[in-house]
Amino acid sequence: MMPTAVAIVSATFPREEKGKALGLLAGFAAFAAALGPVIGGGLTTIDWRLVFLVNTPLAIIAILLTLNSTGPLRMNENASRSLDLPGVTAFSIGIVGFVYGLGQGSDLGWGDPQIVVSLAVSVLAFIGFFVIETKSSNPMIEFRLFRHLNFLASNISQFLAGMIELGCAFLLPYFLLMMIGLTPLQAGIALIPATVPIMLAGPLVGRMFDKVGGRIPLVTGFLVLGASGIAFALAVSEREYIYLIPGLVLQGIGLGMVLTVNDPTGLDAVPPEDQGQAAGVINTSEQLGGAVGIALLSAILISESVHRTNGSLAEKGIKPTDSQVSMWKDFILLIQQKGLGQIDISEQPRVIQFALNDVLDAHVAAYELVFMTTAAIALLGAISSFFLVRKSDRVEKGKIFVRRSRWVSSNTGRTPAVTRHPPADDQVS
Repeated sequence: MMPTAVAIVSATFPREEKGKALGLLAGFAAFAAALGPVIGGGLTTIDWRLVFLVNTPLAIIAILLTLNSTGPLRMNENASRSLDLPGVTAFSIGIVGFVYGLGQGSDLGWGDPQIVVSLAVSVLAFIGFFVIETKSSNPMIEFRLFRHLNFLASNISQFLAGMIELGCAFLLPYFLLMMIGLTPLQAGIALIPATVPIMLAGPLVGRMFDKVGGRIPLVTGFLVLGASGIAFALAVSEREYIYLIPGLVLQGIGLGMVLTVNDPTGLDAVPPEDQGQAAGVINTSEQLGGAVGIALLSAILISESVHRTNGSLAEKGIKPTDSQVSMWKDFILLIQQKGLGQIDISEQPRVIQFALNDVLDAHVAAYELVFMTTAAIALLGAISSFFLVRKSDRVEKGKIFVRRSRWVSSNTGRTPAVTRHPPADDQVS
């Protein structure tokens, strides 16, 4: 649904209004995604099943709006109507193996046969996917689209932003439940400061894109995201909600800027007949980045907190048994359901009472590392956007080998594209 919505908006609005339109769409989508934990926290206090049941009325509303508001769009008669089953299968195996291996590595151990086999199968599947796509007459992903540098940058940006967006959305509520002691409903409401800036940033940055292109807002948005990661890292040791607010606001602004501009930056770079597939690839990059972000940041959190907890207990001459570790896992699940502030610690087993402060201190250090990692991811996004994105797209067609046995690049078009047109003699150096 998401790439289809982007493709419909892109096909409906003219070039001069496309940035604003896609900005509104991205702003609403990001706002709704951020609002999910707020609504979810309230629904779980009634019955956790409502988190799934709420999809039914939302789907009905979406169907009615689509039937009533979406006008007829001209189909591309040359577009393929078949599905690239070999490519889909290889890609699915690759991503499942990668996310499973990354997500379970910190729990089972990185040398565990399950993890080694899972990651090895993932690598082989991705290699197979690349081979399949390059030979397929109807590939799932047209790799030629990545020669458009703005499209390439948009996918890199969407992947990295997805890592931060969904990774933080997964771990922040847990921090609020365990480290601050809020209830699930309170934790959902506490995330509101990150949602409002997304809603405000979308339309404004969409207009900016129409005037200056995607480079400035993308770089700025990622730098703001980097600042939010640093703000979070500095705030977690206080273990009070008020110190998290600057990080939440900065994250909302940064995500609003990046996610708003990614779509028009990428879609403007490809031919009109490829925009449907391009929208799907960009959306896949975000979801793929989110899956990797959740797995990676969770692995960092678990590995670092377990390492520091064991180190702290070892200094006291204590080595937890398997039964004690299992007891702690059950207690952490209880925290996720109720919030630490709603649990009477005096009624918990002595092993919980004894190690509670050690576990909390270890989680503080682990969260600091997690948020500094998000800041590093954001910096990588800013660097890639700075070097790849331009207001006018560039098409990378590789280097040219000329009769003087020198690698050269030439520019014969109105944009700074790298072409295969032979350069003049005075251009060869």
